[in-house]
Amino acid sequence: MTLSNQGRNLLTKFWIVSGLVMAVCFPLSSMGGEGIYLGETVQQLGFNRVAPPKGFESETEKYTTKAGVEIIAERNREYLLANGIKVYLSNKIGILKSKLTVGRIDYDKVIVPLFWKIPTPLPSTHRIVIDAGHGGKDPGKLNVALNYVEKAATLDTALRLKLILEKRGYEVILTRDRDVFIELEDRPDLATKHKADLFVSLHFNGGAAGDTTSSGIETYCLTPATQNSTNAGKAKGDTSVEPGNRFDSFNLVLAWNVQRQVLAATGAEDRGVRRARFAVLRTLNCPGILVEGGFISSSKEGAKIANAEYRQKLAEAVANGIGDYAQTLRAK
Repeated sequence: MTLSNQGRNLLTKFWIVSGLVMAVCFPLSSMGGEGIYLGETVQQLGFNRVAPPKGFESETEKYTTKAGVEIIAERNREYLLANGIKVYLSNKIGILKSKLTVGRIDYDKVIVPLFWKIPTPLPSTHRIVIDAGHGGKDPGKLNVALNYVEKAATLDTALRLKLILEKRGYEVILTRDRDVFIELEDRPDLATKHKADLFVSLHFNGGAAGDTTSSGIETYCLTPATQNSTNAGKAKGDTSVEPGNRFDSFNLVLAWNVQRQVLAATGAEDRGVRRARFAVLRTLNCPGILVEGGFISSSKEGAKIANAEYRQKLAEAVANGIGDYAQTLRAK
């Protein structure tokens, strides 16, 4: 499910109203270290419980607001659906006394910034660094059949995104504007050097050797402090605190808005808003995300990515997500 322009306006109105109504703190029903009752907390944010849609397990809860904002949570899932978009959590959704629960860290780092408010002061969104992933000796992922590499797709998409954003009044800086290699650590450093307000890194995914069917789009924000990441391997168990964690709430809201827009524009499979301690996100001095705009290794999705019209569509969607994020900050 994706939001129409009317739905986005309703969501913005909800954010404004909820910021006024919920100006005071409220108690949370919790169960020690086990978590917080989802229903009791979101109902205090203006949500009402309704029947879950068909096709979901019996242990599913759905909440909506009069403004059309929607949460769906299902027991043992690693994510909840925020207006139809998968948003991954630190802990699986639990259950106690027939009521679904979420971890307190997920309440603080996911539910509050998405459905109530984000901290102040609010950052600017004028100067944006666009990072075209890979380059030079690092080709990234490959579509064997098309002989098309990720580094070419990311650079072309970044150049398109730059033009779109500049037409909308943003100042845009590219980490690379040609086929050159740049160390990972130098990319966030460039954002710091130019005092960027936002950092967006563009990538395309790749399946395992011989996998030509995996597909879908996912957007990453930096894993919140002390929490596990959602990416696989040793990095998943890293719980370090990074400089970029100062912007946890902003990172999430930016990632959610961009993910929502790219899915609406492409109709791609939703692989969710995920969390990782990628090198380009860890040391940022501004909010930032990393977008995996589909599987270049896929026979079907890879062919789309190799098409200039599709990359233009992706660039426009990312720009729209950035615009929605900026509008959200103004509404807050």
